[in-house]
Amino acid sequence: RALGPGAEPLLRALSGAGPPAELGALLCNLSQAPEGRQILLDRSGSAVRRMLALLRRPEAEMRRGVVGALRNCCFQHGK
Repeated sequence: RALGPGAEPLLRALSGAGPPAELGALLCNLSQAPEGRQILLDRSGSAVRRMLALLRRPEAEMRRGVVGALRNCCFQHGK
């Protein structure tokens, strides 16, 4: 709801060849809201697969943000 159409470019940036290191912190912040977790945990699982791939990146800032986002997603309860 709060993201509106802004979620799609963010998810596209996850699959880009060289996502910016700041994307990790943005994902971590986004995953703190229930709406953000819902977007990241879509049924296809593509966002989670992309985030797992980012864990292999050399930038520590990216890895910390992705780990934080995945941790926050663990708090999302299924319906």
